[in-house]
Amino acid sequence: MGEAGYKNLISYKLAQTAFDLGWDFVPTYYSRIEDSRQRDQIKQALRSHKQNIVEGSSERSLSRKLNLYDVAKSSGMEALEDFEDILRREGFVRWNRSDFRLIKLHTVFEGYPSNSSIPSILPFPSARKIKEVLGGVEGREGTEIVANYMIDILVRSGYLLDKQMNALEEKHTKEGGYNENLLKKRLAYKYFQAKR
Repeated sequence: MGEAGYKNLISYKLAQTAFDLGWDFVPTYYSRIEDSRQRDQIKQALRSHKQNIVEGSSERSLSRKLNLYDVAKSSGMEALEDFEDILRREGFVRWNRSDFRLIKLHTVFEGYPSNSSIPSILPFPSARKIKEVLGGVEGREGTEIVANYMIDILVRSGYLLDKQMNALEEKHTKEGGYNENLLKKRLAYKYFQAKR
C-alpha cells in the first residue's frame, strides 16, 4: 500500500472515528478518580485498534501484516465489549444496524449513504455533536446514543478487518509470503549466476 494508503481503508476511517469519539466521550463517562484504569484501558484499546491498522498497512510481510490487523481487530473488540458493558449497566437497549438514529449518524459523520460506498469522515464526531444531530439530547439518553454509535462503528470496522485478513490469507496461499518470495528470488539469482 502506498504512502498513507491506509487512510483510504474504510476500516481505518471507522477506527479513526471510534478513536476520536472515544477519547472525547470516555473521560466524561468515566470521570471519577477510581475510574482512571477503566478510562485508560478503553482509550488504549481504541488507539491500538487504529494504530495497528496503520502499522499493518505499511508492512511488506503478509504474515506480519495479518498479525497487526488481527491485533487491531482484537483491540477493537475489547473496546466494543466496554461499550456493550455501558449499555448493559445503564439498562439501555442495543440498537439494530438499521436503526434510523444510526443511519442519520452515518450520513452526518461518515458521508453516506451517498453515491460513494466509501465513507469520508466529515466533521470531528464529538459526543456533543452526535447528541446535537439527534436533537440535542443530554444525560442518560446522550450516553445511550454515543455507546450505540461506538458499538456500530467498532462492529463495522472489525468486519472489514476480517475481510482484509481473509484477502491477505488468500493472497498468501496463492503467492507465498514475503520471506518465501525473497528466498525464491535469491535462488533464481544464484541459479542464473551459476549459468554464466
